Amino acid sequence: MIELFRALGALLETPSSENRMLGHLLELGPVPDESTHADLFLFQLYPYASVFLGEDGRAGGEARDRVAGFWRALDAEAPEEPDNLATLLAAYSSLLDSEAACPEGEDRVAWVRVRHAFLWEHVLSWCLPFLIKLRQIAPPFYVAWADTLESALAQESAMLGPPKRTPLALRVADPLPDPREAEGGAFLTALLSPARSGLVLTRGDLARAARDLGLGLRVGERAYILKAMMSQGPRETLVWLAREARSWERLHDRSGKIAPEVADFWAQRARKSAVLLEELATEVTDERELAGTGAFSDGGIEHG
Repeated sequence: MIELFRALGALLETPSSENRMLGHLLELGPVPDESTHADLFLFQLYPYASVFLGEDGRAGGEARDRVAGFWRALDAEAPEEPDNLATLLAAYSSLLDSEAACPEGEDRVAWVRVRHAFLWEHVLSWCLPFLIKLRQIAPPFYVAWADTLESALAQESAMLGPPKRTPLALRVADPLPDPREAEGGAFLTALLSPARSGLVLTRGDLARAARDLGLGLRVGERAYILKAMMSQGPRETLVWLAREARSWERLHDRSGKIAPEVADFWAQRARKSAVLLEELATEVTDERELAGTGAFSDGGIEHG
């Protein structure tokens, strides 16, 4: 299992001769080329804990600092991108190494506790929604990669047992704000934060929605595309988002077999978002009805 996590982390990096060999050894199929890798992980689905757990759906910030704090707690220097999934899997492999190197006794028990905390707080807290979306949009190699990682995580969670309480990053995540009560830009930004909305929305998802709804597609970051969709067809966009939220509620429920302690949070978050979006859709017929909320103002919207 030690080498498996290390190999899976390496396979998330830019394709090279080394990870092509790893892909062959793990029987995952041919590793995609650099262009496919870049489109998937640099422009569509970002493999960072902070993107999934942060308040604005962007890499960095407090969510990244929380992961970096794990290294500081072990008196070690945090990597440059401590919340990158490749880094997290390599770190988990190292924890397994350290635990295996300890003789039976209090020291090994301590390493087990560290590994347990790391698994739930920094990997399982967000990785399952990432893997769900990866399976939806990735080529076969990364689908097989996702299946292999999910199986390994299921074994680890079963062996280590559940957390005593919901991971901190999920406990502190605010839900989707109501644009009738809060600044509208904050509403659009929160929609792009998976931990706040329960949805994982890629650029490809929004482009598909714009085409399906007959709205003009604006090229740009996700927040820019979503804002343009809302300004052109607020009701249609809200209906589409509500359907997405209901779909994600079902998807999160299915992942409960692996980690019900976090899947319940994600399913409930998507369910609450669906209810709010459905309410908004019934009340809005054109952009003028949301104008008072500031939902279409530039203020507060961070493109990302």
